[in-house]
Amino acid sequence: MVEGISTPDRRLRVFVSSTLVELAEERAAVARAISALRLTPVLFELGARPHPPRELYRAYLAQSDIFIGLYWQRYGWIGPGMDISGLEDEFRLSRSLPRLLYVKSPAPVREVRLTAMIDQLQAEGTASYRSFRTPRELGRLVRDDLALLLSERFASRDGGAGGPAPPASIPGRRVPRSLPATSTSLLGREQDIAAISTLLATPEVRLVTLTGPGGIGKTRVGIRAAEQLAADFDDGAVFVDLAAAGAEAVPELIARAVGVRDTSVDAPLVRLRRALRERQFSSELDELLTRCRGLQILVTSRTVLRLRAEREYPVRPLTVPAFSSHPPIEQLASLPAVQLFVDRARAVRYDFALTNDNALAVAGICRRLDGLPLAIELAAARARLLEPNALLARLGKSLDALGTGPVDLPERQRTLRATAEWSIALLDDAEKQMLATLSMFVEGWTLAAAVQVSGLTEDQALDRIDALARHSLVNVEATDVGPRFRMLQSIRELAAERLAASADLADIERRHAGYFGALVENADWPIERQAEWAEQLRTEEGNLETAIRWFFAHDIAPLPHIFRILWLFWQMRDRMPEGRAWMQELRLRTDELNDRGQTELLLISAVTAVEVGDDDGALVALEGLERLEKRIDDPYLESAAKLAVSWIVPIRDDLDGALQAALAALDGFRQQNAPFKGWAALTVGILEMTLGRGDAARAHLTEARELGGQLGNHWLESSARTQLASLAVRAARIEEARALLAESVDASEDRNLSTQTVTFSLVASAQLALAEGDARRAATALGAADGLRKLAGLRAWPSMRRAETELLERVSQKLDREVFKHAFAAGSGLNRRDAVALVLQTR
Repeated sequence: MVEGISTPDRRLRVFVSSTLVELAEERAAVARAISALRLTPVLFELGARPHPPRELYRAYLAQSDIFIGLYWQRYGWIGPGMDISGLEDEFRLSRSLPRLLYVKSPAPVREVRLTAMIDQLQAEGTASYRSFRTPRELGRLVRDDLALLLSERFASRDGGAGGPAPPASIPGRRVPRSLPATSTSLLGREQDIAAISTLLATPEVRLVTLTGPGGIGKTRVGIRAAEQLAADFDDGAVFVDLAAAGAEAVPELIARAVGVRDTSVDAPLVRLRRALRERQFSSELDELLTRCRGLQILVTSRTVLRLRAEREYPVRPLTVPAFSSHPPIEQLASLPAVQLFVDRARAVRYDFALTNDNALAVAGICRRLDGLPLAIELAAARARLLEPNALLARLGKSLDALGTGPVDLPERQRTLRATAEWSIALLDDAEKQMLATLSMFVEGWTLAAAVQVSGLTEDQALDRIDALARHSLVNVEATDVGPRFRMLQSIRELAAERLAASADLADIERRHAGYFGALVENADWPIERQAEWAEQLRTEEGNLETAIRWFFAHDIAPLPHIFRILWLFWQMRDRMPEGRAWMQELRLRTDELNDRGQTELLLISAVTAVEVGDDDGALVALEGLERLEKRIDDPYLESAAKLAVSWIVPIRDDLDGALQAALAALDGFRQQNAPFKGWAALTVGILEMTLGRGDAARAHLTEARELGGQLGNHWLESSARTQLASLAVRAARIEEARALLAESVDASEDRNLSTQTVTFSLVASAQLALAEGDARRAATALGAADGLRKLAGLRAWPSMRRAETELLERVSQKLDREVFKHAFAAGSGLNRRDAVALVLQTR
């Protein structure tokens, strides 16, 4: 028998150690990298085996040749009778093997024991680790590190005391390595770099253009992608800066960059083609594709080159926090835009940190700057002197508050204004005019809106928007209702200055107001698609506010009708205080309105007063409606006025009168087949339940719920479910009540419905808790309803106040005074998310 001769299938085995679930994608990437080198990956999950886990991984380790450890946030499973996790046990057992260790970042919630383990391995000095962010990056690191490890092992075995021999040089072959080093970290671009690398790894892709507005980070992303790809090209990768070059200088600059030393008298382009024809590069800029078969080009440009071989890759702004959300500080800290701000702020102020006091301001800065890296870096430089709250306030006035950037930036990027002006200067006159016109829009526009406001045909408007998009001055977003266009705030601010100086300003403002006034009008009567229209109005909030301001300044006649349509949207989106402010401003000019306008204004004044708890204002509006009642010659307004009366008269404790008015309104809306019959049915059901007419209430509330489903109105459907749950509690149908409440809360959270809707659920939850004998939870739920209403500037509807007051008294009687006070206060301090969780609690 001959010893030391392995069978042909014997490969080096590489053991991969990590927690399984959180690093599943990374384990797969490592397995691919190992297999690509014709080695054998050894992973715990490769097959089910009839052995205990500890015996299995110990046996696998004993048969392995190399150890790879991957670590992120979890310390891992600790088996019975063990003091350490399997993850740490595997690491300790691998002492005799070559180790490659990798730690993923960021890790905002890394477990303490894993942190201690990483600290310990650093302190021991027996192994070092590399950091990574994405599975793709990890796969590349593992592939390169394994290749280097094997080379070192081979050299140490065969190189003798003198060490490994230097590699033989290749005659006539010079490998350029002229990619510039980046002086700062590149945050939030891992997916972009991976996607670009994938594009360029495709043989048929010869030219990729990274597009985006000035300051988006195209060049830095391109350089980083080229760094990763350089090893795949025999002749490496070079960077050629052509920003300031004229067309005639381009071939010579590229030739110098790639090391062409051809002294012939041929033109530079001819010499360059000759030099590159048999060489492989990933070069940043220009052409030469047809004659140089080994050449790939990665271009960064504010506009596409419009060549047949071109593949465009738009570099988008960094992810910013959602405008309406208040996420935990840990979640904010994980967003690329916030990470960039904090990183650059620390460069000028070493002790800068994201805290609970400044987190929302930092989020606001990133939103204000649209996630544009250059703008965020300029803003962060101001952190040397200004706290984030003060900086955000200055940015609200002008983006010029950003000041000047570092001296190593190109002159065109020293200020955000210079960057924007440089981009706009590349446009022709018609494109500049279109850009100025589009600056009229707030937070985006549709093609139909652009056609109306610009006064162009659809084809003309589309062509000019397309030209602006090619120059990276306009972004296109796909939505369920078609494309939506948007420009960065830095571009919009400069374009708006041009619009303000334009002779067309007045016409553009008038057409803008007319378009969005008509949009609101169209949202009034669709029996179906209520949710779709509500979403469209939400999207256009900024444009609607601009249009309303124009009507206040030029023609207030349409405003009562606009507000009468918008009030329900304000309620559903927690915008009632803002709507109330519009009402009060318009009421100062009531004498300028005709009877219909005054009636609609009184209607909306009445219902908004009810929502915010302005009882005196609601009663004043009621008196005005009663005076105008005989002058109303519109069936819809007559029914709407009766519904408003049913909401107001409970303030006088006239529930019977309220029910009579609500029934009349319901009858009128049914005859007209108007969508408000759903709200009328809900009102009737609430009043009947309060008056103890359970069967009638159940029928009307069921009707309201079904109408909500038919109309796609989730607010109405959820509110009706909640009232049916209250009715079920009164009838001692506890399981039914619990199921209805759960459905209601799920709907309100899935659809992000109004605070008022959530408070309905909280009050019903308090009723259920009391019925189940849990008075403390009932007190907490009532406190949560009270706290959320105060935070949103709302109050319980008059028709529901009597029942809530009686419920509060019953709950307080069940508890010691201090216990009740503490439970109610605890509920008052809950945020919406925690309040909803309280509703879902069961005994």
